Amino acid sequence: MQKFSRQQFFGFKYFLYGIVTMTCLHIFAGCSEKEASYQPLSETTSQILDKSSNLLNSGQFRNSLNYLDSAYQQMENKSPLDLWEKYNFLSKIYLNYDVDLAISQQYLDSMFWVLKEKSTIYKREYALTKFLEGDLYKAKKQFSNAFESYYEGRKFALQHLSNCLISNLTYQMGLFRYDQVQFEESIPYFQQAIQENKDCWGNGMLDQNLYFPQMYRNTLALSFEKMGKLDSAVSHYRKGIDFLENAEKKYPGEKAFISLAKGVYFGNLGGTLGKLGKDQEAEKLLKRSIAINSKPEFDRRDAQTAKVKLTELLIRQNRLNEARTYLNQLDGELTDAEVKNRSHIITLIQLNRVKEAFFQKLGTSDSAYLYVKAYHHLQDSIEKVDEELRVVDMEASYENAAQQYQLSIVNRDNQIKNIYLGTAAGFTVLLVIFLALAWQGLKRSKNINKVISQQNIELQETLGALEQSQTENTKIMYMVAHDLRNPISSMVMMSDILLSDEQIKGENRVLLEHIKTSCINSLNLVSEMMQSNKNSESLSREPVEIDRILNYCVELLQHKAQEKNQKILLDTTPVTAYVSREKLWRVISNLIANAIKFSPKGKSIRVSMKKKFDKVLILIKDEGIGIPEEIKNKVFEWYTDGKRSGTEGEKPFGMGLAISKQIITAHGGNIWFESEENKGTTFYIEIPIKKP
Repeated sequence: MQKFSRQQFFGFKYFLYGIVTMTCLHIFAGCSEKEASYQPLSETTSQILDKSSNLLNSGQFRNSLNYLDSAYQQMENKSPLDLWEKYNFLSKIYLNYDVDLAISQQYLDSMFWVLKEKSTIYKREYALTKFLEGDLYKAKKQFSNAFESYYEGRKFALQHLSNCLISNLTYQMGLFRYDQVQFEESIPYFQQAIQENKDCWGNGMLDQNLYFPQMYRNTLALSFEKMGKLDSAVSHYRKGIDFLENAEKKYPGEKAFISLAKGVYFGNLGGTLGKLGKDQEAEKLLKRSIAINSKPEFDRRDAQTAKVKLTELLIRQNRLNEARTYLNQLDGELTDAEVKNRSHIITLIQLNRVKEAFFQKLGTSDSAYLYVKAYHHLQDSIEKVDEELRVVDMEASYENAAQQYQLSIVNRDNQIKNIYLGTAAGFTVLLVIFLALAWQGLKRSKNINKVISQQNIELQETLGALEQSQTENTKIMYMVAHDLRNPISSMVMMSDILLSDEQIKGENRVLLEHIKTSCINSLNLVSEMMQSNKNSESLSREPVEIDRILNYCVELLQHKAQEKNQKILLDTTPVTAYVSREKLWRVISNLIANAIKFSPKGKSIRVSMKKKFDKVLILIKDEGIGIPEEIKNKVFEWYTDGKRSGTEGEKPFGMGLAISKQIITAHGGNIWFESEENKGTTFYIEIPIKKP
């Protein structure tokens, strides 16, 4: 067995829709795949997948999935490649281990989604996903679809990838032959993959420099062993071990994986040497393999395969007591196996064959017969599953996929030409209709011009009347504002006189200070009303402690809330922002006053704030009557008809929220709300902290 590697690819199809598509093809280059920057796999993801792979190889299937899920949940800012690797890992688990093709398909679809419009950025992943799609079709016995995916994936790889990255796709094609028990035909693919992989050496890609090349060599040796060419198999196993020993010096951080891989090679080489009658060296290698891969988080299934081979050797040497020990171990391990997939069944087949030989040696033919019967039953079930795969002509299917692909390109070109033709005809018809309408329009233009001239005169008269009305309204506003200044100024002066009296203390003094501050803010508002040509650039900003403004607004309006037996709950944190103190006070006061107005007696109003990076978020939440759906789009409008009276009949004015939105927008911020009728409303204010 080999360590569960991380590799696949994705495919998508383009569709053409009439005139829009033609416009895309000829006018807007932006209709092609969106460009984005390549984000490499994070070190955290690599560590998570290595750990999950180790748990899986050691037979801890559920622990592997649980660890993967919890570790990914703790990750922040996951890149497309981080997500792709996770879905790739899970899709392969449900394709090869705990077989559930529907779940495997779901994760494959997620891989497609991650790579959507990114195939030219993550080229290797695109090709690998396409090959995984082929593997899934193969498992479903949809072989024509499988070869279509293989062909499209390999064609894309040949166009966009180096030989280094194509090597794994070549290996997958060889593996298809291997699964068909066409070992001799699979060998050229594995040899080609090894040659292509040499272009990878020294490029820093660990999977291409270590994981894959040792896998290619091992499967090549297995093919020779399956063909009965045992000397060639031994030669290639030894070359694989040499490769791993050299890699051990170059990659000291991969010591655990290299040890696991060497354990696999030792077991395979030991089994082959045993077939050649070289029992002493075979036994030594098999025991080394078992010692390595029986460790926690190593390859437990491979260790079981090595035990079967060693047991067979011991039986041949009449060392039956030692053989019995390994048989008992295997019985317990296979019974306790968490996942009983194809690999598990193959190990059972081998074990039943060895048990039959064991009981034949003991002279108990009845027991031997039971195991030989179980052996043939399991062997027949495997062959029945593989029978349909073996009759598939890979070369012909692959060639057919190529022809279908070329045919689809021709059909697509024809569709584009038809679209061009239809579009041209459509434009011609539209042009004729346009010219006919224009001719009719010319005849009517004289009468229309007379009507327009008369309407223009009437419009000018109406605009003149409106300008006169606006001028009069402005004069009235100036008069009202001017007349308000004197009484408000007097209130400020009287507040100062009263505050100068040191005998006024406690709550009375606090109330007087609130009155003075409110009057000063009102004077500022009156001054703004008397100015003309105001804009957002005229904001006078200063560093303001937002939490103190909230405290002040809550204290000022607490008495108003108490009249309705309401509570205002405040939760703040120290934050300083560059804002207009008076304008922000006006917005917050207005929102708290609205919350009081539209909340029934005895309810609570929550005022809170949060710091979000370079912004501050203020929330005013009530438990009131909420905002009906039909007026939600009108609450920020000037002179809105969405006005409503408060819960105690308080009169509305309808301009407070419009003014608030104007102020917050002038600060470069945002104001919005969430509301549910009869349950309450939450207003949000988000403004920048930094100096503009």
